Amino acid sequence: MLKNILDACGGAVGFWTVGYAFAYGGSDASKITFTFIGNADFALLNVHDVASLIGWFFQFAFASTAATIVAGTVAERCKFEAYIAY
Repeated sequence: MLKNILDACGGAVGFWTVGYAFAYGGSDASKITFTFIGNADFALLNVHDVASLIGWFFQFAFASTAATIVAGTVAERCKFEAYIAY
């Protein structure tokens, strides 16, 4: 259970700081070509509308679930220290 909570907390911090910006941060309008990942809205600095915040929470739920799948597969199979190192 502690692994799942740590996954959710770590996933929230990671998705809040860089994950949302990489996925939905947009691209540089001054360049002709599009960028591979987003380069704006890191740590949700310029996101103020409720719809975008709801979208952030919805996408965070998927990112957190993907991380807890690993916790479930290695439950009782590895030590906690090894899991944290992973």
